[in-house]
Amino acid sequence: MARPRSYDPTVALDRAMHLFWEKGYADTSMADLVGATGVSRYGFYSEFGDKDALFEKCVAHYAQTVIPRGLGPLEAPDAGLPEIDAYLAGLGRSAPSGTRKGCLIGNTATAGLTPTAGVADQVGRHYERMRAAYRNALANAADAGDITGDPDALADFLVGVVNGCLASFRAGVPETSVQAFLEQARRTVTA
Repeated sequence: MARPRSYDPTVALDRAMHLFWEKGYADTSMADLVGATGVSRYGFYSEFGDKDALFEKCVAHYAQTVIPRGLGPLEAPDAGLPEIDAYLAGLGRSAPSGTRKGCLIGNTATAGLTPTAGVADQVGRHYERMRAAYRNALANAADAGDITGDPDALADFLVGVVNGCLASFRAGVPETSVQAFLEQARRTVTA
């Protein structure tokens, strides 16, 4: 008879996601995962598969739980310049010193690892989602006469700005520098 689970798989997945987010895939060992979640090695393999399979599930969990908090308002049908402004302003407030983990998906994309096909697909879908969310709000802002720039070009610009900002957080760039970077991006979008 199989032993009953002594852990909640969703809680374990969330803890593993945070560990990968903080340390990165390469620097996270199975011992780290066992320690952070309290799930035995056997339990991990039984529930999630190997480290690659677990990481893929963690990236998917991140895309489903963390990303909507930031992109959701920009994806709304009536999103416009206020949502873009709030999003960019919120980026600077979302990563106080000591908790600057960047973005799990962005970190994964720039880690120099060869991701599994599933992770690579999720990274690609994430960047498409970012661009679509920015473009949605920018197109609405252009229709309202709030911006004069091309929504497609500005959406590509914002993808780069946001990735640069999050990479800067992870690299420990001083908060004042990141704030100045974001403020310049906000002025560029509204010019």
